[in-house]
Parts: sequence; C-alpha cells; structure tokens
Amino acid sequence: MRNIDLIREVTAAAAGNWPYVLAGLSIDVPDSSRRHAPCPACGGTDRFRFDDYGRGAHICNQCGAGDGLDLIKKVNHCDTTEAARLAAGVLGIDYRAAQPKEAATMQRRNLLEASRQQREQERQQQVAEDAEQRRVTFARLYAGMRQRAAEGESDYLISKGLPGFNYLVMPDGSLLLPLVDESGAVVAAQTITPTGEKRLLAGSAKRGAYHPVNSPEQPRRVVLAEGLATALTCHLIRPEALTVAAIDAGNLLPVAEAMRQQHPQAQIIIAADNDRLDDKPNTGTDAAEKAAFAVTGWVSVPPTDYKVDWNDYHQQHGLEIATAAFNDSMYQPQGECVIPHLQAIEGGKTDQPEKDPLKPHIESRSDGVYWVVPKVDKESGEVINNESWLASPLDVIGTGRDDKDQFLILRWLAFGAGIPTIAAIPLADIGEREGWRTLKAGGVNVTTKSSLRAILADWLQRSGSRELWRVAHATGWQCGAYIMPDGEIIGVPAQPVLFSGRSSAAAGYTVAGTSESWRNSVARLAYGNYAMMTGIAAALAAPLIGLVGADGFGIHFYAQSSAGKTTTANVASSLYGNPDLLRLTWYGTALGLANEAAAHNDGLMPLDEVGQGADPVSVSQSAYALFNGVGKLQGAKEGGNRDLKRWRTVAISTGEMDLETFIATAGRKTKAGQLVRLLNIPLSKTVRFHDHQNGKQHADALKDAYQHHHGAAGREWIKWLADHQQQAIDTVRECEARWRGLIPADYGEQVHRVAVRFAILEAALLLGEVVTGWDTQTCRDAIQHSYNAWLREFGTGNKEHQQIVEQTEAFLNAHGLSRYAPLGYDPRDLPIRDLAGYRKKGGHESDPIIFYTFPATFEQEIAKGFNAKQFAEVLKGVGMLTPPTSGRGYQGRVREDGRQIRVYVLNFLPEEENSQPEE
Repeated sequence: MRNIDLIREVTAAAAGNWPYVLAGLSIDVPDSSRRHAPCPACGGTDRFRFDDYGRGAHICNQCGAGDGLDLIKKVNHCDTTEAARLAAGVLGIDYRAAQPKEAATMQRRNLLEASRQQREQERQQQVAEDAEQRRVTFARLYAGMRQRAAEGESDYLISKGLPGFNYLVMPDGSLLLPLVDESGAVVAAQTITPTGEKRLLAGSAKRGAYHPVNSPEQPRRVVLAEGLATALTCHLIRPEALTVAAIDAGNLLPVAEAMRQQHPQAQIIIAADNDRLDDKPNTGTDAAEKAAFAVTGWVSVPPTDYKVDWNDYHQQHGLEIATAAFNDSMYQPQGECVIPHLQAIEGGKTDQPEKDPLKPHIESRSDGVYWVVPKVDKESGEVINNESWLASPLDVIGTGRDDKDQFLILRWLAFGAGIPTIAAIPLADIGEREGWRTLKAGGVNVTTKSSLRAILADWLQRSGSRELWRVAHATGWQCGAYIMPDGEIIGVPAQPVLFSGRSSAAAGYTVAGTSESWRNSVARLAYGNYAMMTGIAAALAAPLIGLVGADGFGIHFYAQSSAGKTTTANVASSLYGNPDLLRLTWYGTALGLANEAAAHNDGLMPLDEVGQGADPVSVSQSAYALFNGVGKLQGAKEGGNRDLKRWRTVAISTGEMDLETFIATAGRKTKAGQLVRLLNIPLSKTVRFHDHQNGKQHADALKDAYQHHHGAAGREWIKWLADHQQQAIDTVRECEARWRGLIPADYGEQVHRVAVRFAILEAALLLGEVVTGWDTQTCRDAIQHSYNAWLREFGTGNKEHQQIVEQTEAFLNAHGLSRYAPLGYDPRDLPIRDLAGYRKKGGHESDPIIFYTFPATFEQEIAKGFNAKQFAEVLKGVGMLTPPTSGRGYQGRVREDGRQIRVYVLNFLPEEENSQPEE
C-alpha cells in the first residue's frame, strides 16, 4: 500500500475514535470535557488540551497543535508515514497488503463501534451523576431555608405596589420563591431581597421550571411573565387566566412549551418586558416573540418608547389603564391565527363580528387595491358597489424590526419587472410623504387624492400577515444566514430576513458557470502562484471573520504596471461575481468608502487602483476607518445623532506604490496603526504558467476563465461555512495557535498582531479546499511566502518606534548645525534664526553631539504628530534622550549665559557612519 493511501485510510478509520487509537499506543490523552492536562509529548504539566472533533485535534502551549497523527509523531519522534503505520497496527490495517482484508475491516469497525458506545455510555452516566448531585445539593439547601422561613407579606412586593400576597419570607426579609417542573415537583428556587436582588439557589434546575401564582381548573388562557412582580400584575389584569412566572427572558420558551403541552387548547399570552434602551436589542420582547411563535401564542408589550415591564406600567397608570393597554397591545408575531384555540375556549364562538355587506371596505385584487363603498339601489333593491382606485397591486406580507424601528414588509410587482419587489417601509413613513415617495420610486402607482391615501395608509397598517421579519441594514451573517451585498440570502435564517442596504457594485454579484468549472479553470491556473493564492485567501476570509469575531483588515499588493496586480485582484473577486463589475476604487471620499464597507460587511472589498486619481489624504483616513469597523458620527436633522454604521470587511487593494510612499506624496506620515490594518505586500511574479508558454498567455487565460466562471464558488463556500461553523472556528483557532508559536517573542507587538491576520488567511485557504481543491502544504507555503514579503517591508520591531527614531534623526540631520548654537556663543557674532537649542561636541571624534533642545521645539516640531511624552520615552529607550539625573520626567537643564535653561538632552552623531540604534 502506498504511503499516501495508508495515511488516508488511517485518518478515515480513526475519525471520531482517536482516544481509542492513542490509548492502544500508550499515549494518555484527557477526556475532551477537561480543559487542560499534562502533555504526553513534551512533558508539560498543565498546558495540553485534547478535543476529538473527528481528527484527534490537540494543542499544547509548549510543543504546538495538530491532529492525531501529529501527536503520534511527536511522542515517538518519527515521520508521518511511521506514525500512520503505528496507528494502523492498533486499527488492524494491514499496510503491507494492497488492500485491507474484508474480515480485518469488519473487525476494526466492530471494535471502533464498541469503543464509541462505551464512551457514550460513560458520558451519559456522568451527566446523570452530575444532575443527581445538583438535585441533592438543591434539596438540602431548599429544605434548610424553608425551615427558617415564615409565610407573610414581602417588603419587595409591597415596594412593587403588590400588597396582600403572602410568600415564604426569610429572617433577613428575602422572599423565597419555589419553582416547579411539569410534574409539580420543586426543582429550583429563587431568593429576592427587599431591594430586588435576585439569586437562584445552588443546584437549581431552572430550565423549564416556573412559579404559578394561581391554579384555576382547566384554564382557557395562560399568561407567562418573566419575574414574580410582573406575573402578579398580570394576574390582576387577567384574574381568570393561569399566570406563571418564568424567572427570566431566557426561560420563556421552555416554560411556554411546557404550558402548551399541559394545556393544548388554551390561549397562551406572553406578557413581554419592553427592554427598549437606546440602540440595544429589546431582549424581553424578542424572547417573548420567539416563545409565542413556538406555541402559536400571543404577545402583549407595554406601549412605551422606554424600558418598562407591566408592573412598572401598572404602578405608573393604574390597573384600569394597564388592563386596557394589555388587551390593546396583543398581537401574534408569527404564524397562523389561533382562532381554533379561541373557538374551543369560547364554545365555538369568537369575537370576530360577521361581515356587514353594506360596510365600506378595501379589496386587494390582481388589478389593484380598491376602496369599495356598497349602496342599495332604491328601485331594484340591489347592492351596488362604488369603487375608488387606491394603488396598483400591493400586499403586506409581514412586520419588520431592526434594533430600533418598526417596518411594514410590502410586496409588489413593478411594471415590466420579472420578479416581485419586497421592501421594508418604516412604519413612521406610512401615510407620510416619504413613504409614498418610496413606493412610487419602487414602481407602485398610488392615488393622488389625499382622502383616499389616508384610507390606503390605514389599510396598510391593519392588513396582511403579522409574520415578524428581521430588517438588516448590513450584509453578512444575520439570523444564522448570510446576506450578499445584492440582497441574496444564503442558508436558512432563523426568521425571515430582508436586506435594506445596497452597494454601488451590487449588480456585479452574478453567477456564471459552476463551482466545479471555477475550480477547474480559475483555481487551477492560480495554483502555485502565491500572490494569487493569497488574494483568494483574503476573499475566502471575508465571510470567515464574521463567524470567528475577528477584526477586518486589508491586503495591498503593489508593483509596477503590467505586473499582474489587477489580474490578482480579479481572480479573488471572481469567487463572488463578475470582477469587472465588483471592482471599487480608492477614488472617492472617506465617507463614501465607509458606506461601501457597511454594504460589504463580512464580505470582500476589491479596491483598484490606489494611485489613479485617489487623494492621499482620503486614503490615509480610510485606511483607519475601513478596518476600525465604525462609521462617522453624524447628527440627525430631527435632533440627536444618526445610528452608527458598523461593519467588518476584508479588502484587496492594488497600486504601483506601497501605502506609506503614496501617503507621503501629500506630505503626510503613515501611522503604524494603518500599516497593521492594510498590509503592504510586494506582488510576487507569476511562476507557474501551467499549460501556457509565458505570463502573457497565462494572464489572458485567467481573464477568459474568470469572465466565464464566477460567483458560484463563493456561494458554495458561504453555504459550506453556514453548515460547518464550529469546524471553521476550530480551524482558525488552531492556525492562530500555530502562528503564535512561529513568531519569535522578541518581535514587536505589531508583528504579533499581523500574524493573527495571516493565521486567518491560512485557515481560510485550508478550509477553502472544498472549493479550490488545493493541498494543505501549498496553501501554507503561499501564506508563509506573503508573510515573509510583508515582514521584509515592515520590519521585526515596533514600527511606531522606528518612525519616532527616523523623525528625530531627520530633524537633527536637517537642522542640527543650522538651528543649534554652540554652547558659550555670542548671538552678535553668530545670529541664528529660529533657534532650536544648543549643541556640544564630545572630546573624541566618535562621540555623539549633544543637542540641548528647547521644549517648544521638541514638542511642536521634532515630536509633531505624536504624544510628546511617549515620543520622549521611546528616544530614552533607544539611548537618544538622556533623562535628568533625578530620574523624573524627561527634561534636563543646561547652563548658558549665567542662567539655567530647561531642555531635552538629545544624543546624535549626524554623520554617515552613524547607525540607528536597534530596538
């Protein structure tokens, strides 16, 4: 059997069973539930962790990470082939034969299955033992506290405006609240202090547990609330209903499911907390809607624009107003109406009145929306309908919500369009000029009569499905699915999602060919050419950073013209669409680029070319803004500020010069923070032409390939990520650990930060094998090559420190002899304009010149653009600044013309043989 075949068979056979294989080789690994343990390879005592997600993945902070074969190699000091042979012996694979025998294969499968079943039994037994231990702990604590408690009124409930309810009260005044499960057994308990501090008893099994505040027989309605005070208020509002407290928002869903199982015909109402607070998610209402949807229930939310629950609302407005508000605010967030439940409750009757044939109404038909006013003809007695046209065909298909506002989700088919338009119209714009303008701009014809428009606006707000949609203003991962910049949704979202933003390049997200044809053309021609592979890695990393919570970053490829920069960027862009249409440009404002970044959240931003008409000042500003992920703070015309735009993106930029040189053309200095966000990588030449004779033919073939094969591979990649999110996260963490071990500790902090970016690029290429077909080693070689190229440009030290030293040297070289006077000089003999300080040469030729620099000159000129104290600290660290003998501060003193002068003491030899101090 060939070595490669043996390795593949061993890896496949050991998948999910590495603890058994390693144990057969006397390699002791911990259970995956334990976090750290001794390393069987290097002997470290507490830095090893083993996670068997099918590959025998492990990580040691001393000897690195890898899979099961890597661990065998490290323990036995052998190569991969020998490690595979050792594992084959345990698995019963005869690697000397051409194929494993059928009997051995069956025996191996039986052994692995037996091992898997044993581990599962052990796991279940451990879970049961842990649950029993928690139950015993809780029972002991609850019994002890119950013995010390006495029944009576609670100061906490009295403070909430709820006197007259008796509960168990502890000696310190805390209320002891028992929680029961579906069988009625007490499985958890909560204490509530007089000031409202709430805690669960140790060992409580909270999930699905609840406290019923009353116990009606065969309840026709069930009301769920979060806390006890809210539940008691709801009991006063709906005294006939069974009312229960679920303790918190996270427990609403399991308690609602338990209520539906116990009372299948009852109407379930979730009394939601209105957790509205600035731009934060409304946790209470969102959890209530999720629970209501799961049990075909209803939601009632306090009608306020500030944070409040029903107990707060009751105390503020009284019981009568609270009851009316509770009933008026009820709605079904999703799903079909629960009239069948109501009919069972009311004995077959509902509150829905019979339709009056003479009542004016709106009809939505295939030819439009009409206001119909029926009238009875006095002579014939027939009903005649007088119709007024309101709008072209239009449907309300749901209610939308973002983190702040409410929307109506409307659908219509514009004239000449092939597919319907689905749009989110802010509820505040319905019936207003802005709302009508939005509809008309989208192709909806609307009546010009104001009286009929008012009727149409009322109908829009009262009709259609109440299905709840998530309105997203950014692309990327939303509700478990991925939104493309053109609005396409990949994956299955947890709830309906609608993208309300748009990129200027949205038309470029088209599909030509298939994922396989892209792999056989574009990916095949790019293979082995490290710059192109790194560009594709950046494209693959764009949706990956959203899953792992990493910061955005960019890659700037630079080289002279006709070197293949645009081809490299186009190859990467072809993953997601037509490269010629997806390409953006640096030529624009920083705000415009920030808006594009928001429209490419969790996506790729191709930027070409940095030197063609682009403003160096805008590029300098954008290099920060693009990867900080936060837009510009802007005021709103109605007062206050607009919502901040937030994003994460990966950019591929090209140009004929590096970012630092380009920004310098405007007289600006590049900050180190910009260079660790947008990585300068000199473009490496194409070295593998595959079936072509030279680079020109290869580039032409690539252009033809990505013009005919684009878009499908990126969509397949995103779909794969959506289905394998945990595997993707684990691979990124493994690559980050590997790169941490590669970077020497004495390299600057900025180099270590950038290494994380290259780790993500490496993980993207390794995982991206599903669409590229590239092997692991070549992928790692490509990223290592690009990292080495970046490091040669950036250096191994702290870039900001290097800039400080260079800026000081530049000033002293330029002005050291012209603006510094020798100590003891007479201004009348040697007048100096803009005197910067004094200088003094040492006794030997090799001694540096000491520049006694005035504070104003140092802080305003030499340290310009930096914090003066940090600037001085760096110079002190490299030996260019001599601190005072007192050891405090950075300014010393020099005596001149009979007086003491405060100065910064700088040491420098402005000659060719002078060398920059190492950091």
